[in-house]
Amino acid sequence: MYSYMQKCIDKNFKPVTKDDLIHKFSQLGIKRGDTLLVHASLSSLGYVVGGAEALYLALREVIGIEGTIVVPSQTVEISDPASWQYPPVPDEWHDVIRDAMPAYSKELSYSKAMGAFSQFIGILPDSIRSNHPMYSFTAIGEKASEIIGQDSLDFPFGDKSPLGRMYSISAKVLMIGTDFETNTSLHLAENRLNREVIHEKSKILTKDGEKWISLKNIELDIYDDYLEVQKNFMEQYTVNHISINDSNVYLFDMKECVDFAEHYYQLKE
Repeated sequence: MYSYMQKCIDKNFKPVTKDDLIHKFSQLGIKRGDTLLVHASLSSLGYVVGGAEALYLALREVIGIEGTIVVPSQTVEISDPASWQYPPVPDEWHDVIRDAMPAYSKELSYSKAMGAFSQFIGILPDSIRSNHPMYSFTAIGEKASEIIGQDSLDFPFGDKSPLGRMYSISAKVLMIGTDFETNTSLHLAENRLNREVIHEKSKILTKDGEKWISLKNIELDIYDDYLEVQKNFMEQYTVNHISINDSNVYLFDMKECVDFAEHYYQLKE
């Protein structure tokens, strides 16, 4: 913490308080009752007094009890080690990992790659997490149970997924210190294309115990061009923008983004 704090001091960042966030989010255009798909890099904001808790309380103040917050809570590491690439692991590790890997648990599986805010939402007693062992979402608020259903484990970013339901209820995407490399709504657009089906393996808990199963998905980000999509989308559509210290914060309509990306990829493919 101390080295991180020193960086904030060296950059002449001001501490960011909950009240600062409330003011900024209101200025950004977040409204009472909004459903927000949130991608947040807390560290990009500098020193946030209260961290993820302050961010949550600020958003809750602005959207009210009628609003809903959704975060990705993915656990892609609950997968067949034979498919791991970053880095690949030795063949002799595979069976050891498969046997020892805990099965997915909505309550226990830790979404370590999703950041502090996603993890914080996951520990709130009223939050609801979806049932996909690799690509879950967690929601809290009035529409949480509508968004997080008992989904099929196939095509976790398709129209019958939490993303599809957010699209249908006119959710907004809030990116705090992040860019389209983390914009999961793009995966819904990709699922509407005629891409080849792939099979992934993950471990779940059944009434008979832990079990490895095969799940259908499609290849995502095959062009490595999400930042190009961002550039084109932001040039053509209304994207609300503010800065907090030197971090960019964006708010935009999810449906517009998905429809744009779907058309973009149709032309490309």
